[in-house]
Amino acid sequence: MKNSLILWIFFLPLFKIAGQVPRIDHTRNYNRVYKDSLKTVAKRLLAEVERPSGDSKQLLKKMQVLNLLGTLYLEGDYKELDTSMAYNDRLFELAKQQDDKEMMIDALLRREVKYRRGHDYVRSLEISLEALKLCDALGGNCRKAWMIQQNLGLSFLHSSDNPKAEKYFKTALAQLESTPDDDRPLKLKHILGLYSMLSTLYQQWGKDKLVLEMFNRQLAVAQELNNKISLAGTYEEMGDYYNKIGRAGKALPLLSKAYALFEEVNHTRGIASVTNSLGESFLALKDYTKAQSYAEKALAMANQYNYASLKPFAYHTLTEAYDKLGNEMASLRAYRQEATLRDSLGIARRLVALADMRRAYEVDGARLEQQIALQTRTRNFLLVVVLLLSAIGIGLIFHSRTLRQKNYELARKKQEIEQAFLKGQTTERKRVASELHDNLGGLLSAAKLSLQILDPSQLDRHEREIYDNVVEMMIDACRQVRTLSHNMLPEDLEREGLLPVFDRLIYKLNSAGTTQFSLQTGGDLPARLTPEIEFNLYLIGFELCNNVLKHAKATKTFVTLQRQGNRVVLTVADNGKGIPTQRVEEGMGLQNIRQRTLDIRGTLSIESQPNGGTVIIINIPYEETRQFLASEVVTDN
Repeated sequence: MKNSLILWIFFLPLFKIAGQVPRIDHTRNYNRVYKDSLKTVAKRLLAEVERPSGDSKQLLKKMQVLNLLGTLYLEGDYKELDTSMAYNDRLFELAKQQDDKEMMIDALLRREVKYRRGHDYVRSLEISLEALKLCDALGGNCRKAWMIQQNLGLSFLHSSDNPKAEKYFKTALAQLESTPDDDRPLKLKHILGLYSMLSTLYQQWGKDKLVLEMFNRQLAVAQELNNKISLAGTYEEMGDYYNKIGRAGKALPLLSKAYALFEEVNHTRGIASVTNSLGESFLALKDYTKAQSYAEKALAMANQYNYASLKPFAYHTLTEAYDKLGNEMASLRAYRQEATLRDSLGIARRLVALADMRRAYEVDGARLEQQIALQTRTRNFLLVVVLLLSAIGIGLIFHSRTLRQKNYELARKKQEIEQAFLKGQTTERKRVASELHDNLGGLLSAAKLSLQILDPSQLDRHEREIYDNVVEMMIDACRQVRTLSHNMLPEDLEREGLLPVFDRLIYKLNSAGTTQFSLQTGGDLPARLTPEIEFNLYLIGFELCNNVLKHAKATKTFVTLQRQGNRVVLTVADNGKGIPTQRVEEGMGLQNIRQRTLDIRGTLSIESQPNGGTVIIINIPYEETRQFLASEVVTDN
């Protein structure tokens, strides 16, 4: 590194003689020595142009140096973001004084990255619109028009408006591809980034064919770019995607290629990330020893280099691997570490941790049931021995009573675990609902009011279209947050039971739109079911009715909850347009409903015809719905 610095300092007079500011060689973008040397040169140039002068060329050079420093620190670690913004703010003020719109746009684009990294997408969108206004003023001379379109696409991507995100991404790609090849490697790098954003969008959208098409384009651009980091990143994205869709066997060779390339250039963050992804692949392939080894290595690197975002994923892999290898204490410790880290990452990651806790409970519950079954078989075997060997009958009877007592204790503990889990889940949903309503809801309402105060008549047609879209998005977001917070967990469910709450839900739905809902109950259905059944049946019914309102275009919907023999049956039937085959197979809402049905040991069936309505039936064993008493499984002779 010392030699490189000396080399750059040696060439510094040449830059001064030529009157030029060095440009970043993006083929060496991940070379730490190169970038540190470039920072040193840029700081020396800045010291030269800081001297007072009215020369317009010196002012232009000063802006170019500030622009270079802002870019160098922005592309570094997140901890250097403040340094980048310090140079960037100086650039913006100087460019504003000189009315240099191109430099102002460069500064605004970096500022947008700051807010996007902080997940402040409203402020990010405002800055993109400000940059777009300056770009329109430049007309055909605006070099960064494509990047503004890209940032608008990212804003809509994060708000899940997939069609608009695709529109802006494709516009950005077309504009970028039509620009001159002044710096071919940099252009290829930006094209590669847009393909990556499109693949992320299509994964979120569920368009698998387009995901694979984007991956193929990424791979072709990365190979043309001939940059090992870019190629490794593409292989990693592809491997992570195949892991996500359950094709770990196909992910493994891609991740191995990414690992080899990252290791070749000593890219520590890439090595750590791919190492954990390899652990996830081996976990899916049931090679738990290798999964443990790779996850431990990824965790060690995350701790060494402080890659905080990687740690929860490494702990999650370790939790599963330790559990499968029979190391329950290590699995529990890893799970606790994972939960602690995820709790620090906000509401969305808390919900992920809650799903992980549910899976952990299912594993523990299955283990308890296996122990009960094993001990019951042992008890029956001992009773047979009593009949055959009467000489030791007293001892066997005593042993049998001991086993029954253990069964009682295990059953009681299982019930306590179920109740504790449900209580925790209920408490968490209440807390999340409160935070959504009080914090996020209030923030969205304030943002909506601020937008509505603006006078759209002063905007041009393009700006007014974007303004109307933003206002519409804010109104929809406020409505969805309010509905979600009110319906995550009705307070009356715990106090009054499922039937009164269902009655009120149907009443609310009938006042919400053109679809007429009706509720029918009967068949000797008990007044109260178990808390777990009531909780899940309410959420299933709410989701089904909500789907009818959003998608079915039905005029009538019949909801039936009744007991039929040894089953409790929930039926939701509508006269709408039916469910397309693709939605039945891939819809996230139906997947959630199916999972909740499995959680309460029920079955789900769907009957649907085009324009012939839809009937969805949930069947639950009646015994599962009864309030459980541990004493029912214990009988003393």
